[in-house]
Parts: sequence; C-alpha cells; structure tokens
Amino acid sequence: MPDALTWYVMDATADDWESLEQILPHVNRFCDPADAGMIAKTVARLVSEGLMEEMQHSPVDIEAVLQDPIEYWFRMTKRGREIWEAERVKYPD
Repeated sequence: MPDALTWYVMDATADDWESLEQILPHVNRFCDPADAGMIAKTVARLVSEGLMEEMQHSPVDIEAVLQDPIEYWFRMTKRGREIWEAERVKYPD
C-alpha cells in the first residue's frame, strides 16, 4: 500500500512519461511539500520495485537524476498502474 507521497509520484505519471522536473510540482500541489531529493528517492525505489520504469531503461542513480532532472523520464509499469488504481479512492485529485 503506497503512502501519499508514493501515490502522488505515481499519479504524476498517470498519463505520460514525466521527468523529475514535472513530477515535483505535481506532488507538491496535492501532497505535503517534498523536495527533489525525496521525490528522486521515491522514484528510484518505485523503479527498483518494478512499479515504475525509466524511458531508456537506464539505472536510476538518485544523484544523476538530481543533477539533470529533465534527462530521465519515468512512467508507471502495468503492475504499478494496478496498485495506483486500487489506491485511487484514498487520494483526491
């Protein structure tokens, strides 16, 4: 079960590939403020858990993502979308 931060990170990628630069304002619009480092760590964890993927299938190095927040693009995997959908009723948009 994802917490609010995790769910809103996933939600940011619900309709398209998104970069850290695009995920950050989405999360902060709907969730408690989070910094880029927190979101990058959440994205990296979601990728390692198979719930999100990086467009180029590059390893997700948190520092590299933070250094170049528009270089890496992410979206939910099928499994991630199933979890996101199942938890959707808990989080208003």
